[in-house]
Amino acid sequence: MAEGKTTIVKNARIVRPDTIFNANILIKNGKIAAITAPHESVECDEVIDAGGRYVIPGAVDGHTHMMDPGHTEREDFITGTRAAAYGGVTTVITHHRTIPPVYTVKELREKIRYLKDRSVVDFGLKGGGAPDNIQELKAMWDEGVTGFKMFTCNMHGAPAMYPGDLLKAFREIASWDGTVLIHCEDDHITSTEEQRLKKEGRKDYLSHSEWRSSLAERLAVETVIEIAMETGVRVVIAHVSQPVLLEKIKTARDRGYPVYAEMCPYYLYLTLEDLKERGPWVKFTPPMRARKAEELDIMWEMLTGGFVSVLGSDHCPYPKEQKKAGDQNIWDAPNGLPGVETSMRLMLNGVNNGKTTINKVVEVMCENPARVYGLYPKKGTMEIGSDADLVILDMEREEMLTNSKILSKCGWTPYDGMKIKGVADTVLLRGEVVVKEGKVLSQPGFGKFQPRLDKELKV
Repeated sequence: MAEGKTTIVKNARIVRPDTIFNANILIKNGKIAAITAPHESVECDEVIDAGGRYVIPGAVDGHTHMMDPGHTEREDFITGTRAAAYGGVTTVITHHRTIPPVYTVKELREKIRYLKDRSVVDFGLKGGGAPDNIQELKAMWDEGVTGFKMFTCNMHGAPAMYPGDLLKAFREIASWDGTVLIHCEDDHITSTEEQRLKKEGRKDYLSHSEWRSSLAERLAVETVIEIAMETGVRVVIAHVSQPVLLEKIKTARDRGYPVYAEMCPYYLYLTLEDLKERGPWVKFTPPMRARKAEELDIMWEMLTGGFVSVLGSDHCPYPKEQKKAGDQNIWDAPNGLPGVETSMRLMLNGVNNGKTTINKVVEVMCENPARVYGLYPKKGTMEIGSDADLVILDMEREEMLTNSKILSKCGWTPYDGMKIKGVADTVLLRGEVVVKEGKVLSQPGFGKFQPRLDKELKV
């Protein structure tokens, strides 16, 4: 944005987690400078008319796998963040599992330098937590990472953190008020079930849900909750698939522990019937648990009822060829789905269908992720002084999600052929229009690294 440039977004219906009101938004030097009554006249360089539509903060997606550098046949930062912008996500926080994986501050600094000119939207980074790098975590935290990704099972080449490892790591991280995002499935249960199913010759699609069982998830989540309460660490439990676990997490939070649940849109839309019919194209883990569409309402109700703190896409794309390998044998397909560009559309569709509210969407997709990951109030909200990351919604527009429209490098979506209502029409990042009428205008390098607010960029 040009120095001193002023923009006004007029006739906006501003949405916050607890209210909706009509106002104009004055932007100066990329920041929100004022929120004024609709009738007030303000001189400015540019006028954007929201036309009485909802305006929400740009979404903060705290769980993405951009795979750059390294596995760029799956996604690179340019394609992935262009998809994010299209989907109304103005800040992505991405995983440590690139090449090399980010397990030390040296690797973190190298990744920040590498991505400097590759992002279309703003971005934060996570470090990785492993049994043998606990002594490296503080240096990465001091460099501004938003948290550390850990697994309780061996997965994607990342080592399992068993209970003793978690106890040591959580104590260390809690001592300087750090944050963990953790994938919870019990490694011993999943490995035992894998051996059994393969010995039985199972290759069918539903064997995936037996391998990554609800029991394996429950045991791991319950263990993580107990260790988190013992140590006081701030922890986000990733992609929670079961209502009973959402209840357990909320019970811990209600007792004053900083334990949060993340939900992903696929638990609100996909069922075991989809897995049975489509196999590798809806293979992710933990798998969906709903047996039929009617059971999805339970998860919508828990989202709206306050059991979910953040919604992340868990954007984890693979090329069609790699997914197609599982058509005959489900074990041959990798785990993961693309989602960063469809998450907001799916949630807005839920609003239009009466499943949740627009206020709840802002809470779990914008404000809460920014708070949990240390970017609030710069990101995730529309307050004076916040970055002018805004999304003007068109809640009346209907469209069909199709593979041909996907911007992610993978070129497909598990929601191909689904009709939805509600889209991100215009997207602003730091006051500049980066998406207009479905066209991404921002160029790589416009997006900037976002360290936590208590840290300044050092590299």
